[in-house]
Amino acid sequence: MTDDFADQIILVTGAGDGIGRASARRFAELGGIVVLIDVRGVEEVEAELTAKGCTVIGATMDVRNGAAWNKLVADLLVRFGRIDVLVNNAGIAMPGDSVIGSTEDMWDQMMSINAKGVWLGMQAVLPAMVAAKRGKICNVASTAAHIGLRDAAVYCASKGAVLALTRQAGVQYAADNVQINSVSPGTTMTGIQRTVTDAQRAAFLPLTPIGRFAQSEEVAETIVFLCSAGSSFVTGADLSVDGGMVAL
Repeated sequence: MTDDFADQIILVTGAGDGIGRASARRFAELGGIVVLIDVRGVEEVEAELTAKGCTVIGATMDVRNGAAWNKLVADLLVRFGRIDVLVNNAGIAMPGDSVIGSTEDMWDQMMSINAKGVWLGMQAVLPAMVAAKRGKICNVASTAAHIGLRDAAVYCASKGAVLALTRQAGVQYAADNVQINSVSPGTTMTGIQRTVTDAQRAAFLPLTPIGRFAQSEEVAETIVFLCSAGSSFVTGADLSVDGGMVAL
């Protein structure tokens, strides 16, 4: 797998922190040309990876902006002629997220970043992938797409949308040799944990048979697999990286 990504053009959203940052780092270490997409933090990641001799491109961008997506992809196609991999990782959670406690603004923000952002990214890169008859997309869903997490109503809805969209697109573009899959992380020690209360975190641990929370790098390794040649017959699938939570 170490040779899979040499000179491949790889887009990673939410690359400024957490799973996105860990994924970008791993792809870059494996020889990919990694485009770091986030609303903040890309300069720091770009500097870190450039110092290690990796080839990365920082792109400060809001994934909710369709015009920005189209411009970024058009510029990359002019420069490189192809897009090989897209990792749709950008996402947010918010406190007070029950059906009663959530607001229209919370719904709009989480759905637009967590779900619409995934759709816009796929919509931007898929024409070039279909034309080239090759490509890999990995969307980051969540255990919240599979089970009902307390105080995560809109978050669950948004990640359920990601899972459904992944399945549909995986089927739609399978014959074009574009594999589209997702990962569903359990509780992972990322920046999003800043929005999780101590009580929620304490409640999640007994639901994780492995007995600890995931590190971002563990989820990143699964993302890398789903974007590698080793997953050539996997599409429309979701891999749980949750320490056994969904299986419990």
